[in-house]
Amino acid sequence: MKYESIALFISLIILNDEIYNIIASPQLNNPTLFMIGGVFSNNKSKKYFEQTLNELNFNLNYVNKGVTYKHTIIEMDSNPIKTALSVCKSLIERQVYAVVVSHPLTGDLSPAAVSYTSGFYHIPVIGISSRDSAFSDKNIHVSFLRTVPPYSHQTDVWVELLKHFNYMKVIFIHSSDTDGRALLGRFQTTSQNLEDDVEIKVQVESVIEFEPGLDSFTQQLIEMKNAQARVYLLYASKMDANVIFQDAAVMNMTGAGYVWIVTEQALDASNAPEGLLGLKLINAENETAHIKDSLIVLTSALQEMNKSKSITEPPKNCADSGSIWETGKNLFEFIRKQVLSGSTGKVAFDDNGDRIFAEYDIINIQEIVISVNVLFLVQMISDYHQLHIQQTSHISLYNQTNFYLNLLITCIS
Repeated sequence: MKYESIALFISLIILNDEIYNIIASPQLNNPTLFMIGGVFSNNKSKKYFEQTLNELNFNLNYVNKGVTYKHTIIEMDSNPIKTALSVCKSLIERQVYAVVVSHPLTGDLSPAAVSYTSGFYHIPVIGISSRDSAFSDKNIHVSFLRTVPPYSHQTDVWVELLKHFNYMKVIFIHSSDTDGRALLGRFQTTSQNLEDDVEIKVQVESVIEFEPGLDSFTQQLIEMKNAQARVYLLYASKMDANVIFQDAAVMNMTGAGYVWIVTEQALDASNAPEGLLGLKLINAENETAHIKDSLIVLTSALQEMNKSKSITEPPKNCADSGSIWETGKNLFEFIRKQVLSGSTGKVAFDDNGDRIFAEYDIINIQEIVISVNVLFLVQMISDYHQLHIQQTSHISLYNQTNFYLNLLITCIS
């Protein structure tokens, strides 16, 4: 009798659990097969994308039993028109639920073509390398997210560096393109937020905007030399930075008493001056790591969405523009809300679908014979960060922005 009671009790528990699962799970006739598209420019990425998706099919943490993911991959063409046609013919006609896109070997317009074409049908696109600020505009790139931050987010780190070194008057130099203007706008917004602390106010003494493709920067440097500020924040391409640094060196504006803080592109200039500070995104070129993170984010979002939303089939051809694919719009929001600890660090997105919690190296150019790595660490503590110098002193920097920092001292000959 005792054992019969125990058996009955266990049976009731199992039955109750099954009834709960039936009640808790929505009675939705959702698909069990999901096609995911990939757009890559090399065979290594194509094979890794295929391999990772196949492995996820057997991982119950991300893919429910009975659900299967398949893939369809196209070659990234440097011609954006050809890329858009391929998206229609080889991805949308295969009814993809989402697309993961890399970058072409030459040019930079093809990822935008993938975004435009897919976005017209609200098919989510996850970029793993495109960092142009234009992709943040959801009026244009309506369904685009990315596992890398835009270049403009580097200004958040700039503000922290200015606070750390107590540089409160600067000159902002940028090229007159979308990214240059986006950097300026974000810097102004971020630095203005510091005014809550009356002791911390960053003043932009002047803004110097130039047309890309410089032949000379001497006239602008004369204006800068007559100003009070000696801290220069620079956004420029590698080629324009070469011209700027060359002319600045001639005018003795790269030595002691002058501070240059630059974005990644300018950091690659061959004549970057000693003492320059710049940023490098960690894992920026680790394409396989970004592929893995993007697929885990995507499968996690679909798994979560499958619990509460009706999932309809994607559009099947580019000639059909009569209705909005609501499932695609919903899936974009589910992807945007995902947070995970991935191969590229903590992965999360802001309202524009841009990566937050990015990790940067701070590069300090020094004419020395050794390279000292990881002097700075940033530890996340609740919603702010603390910056430590690991050798002889200790300082703290606080911000509301999501990024991590390392400091590297890079040798020049």
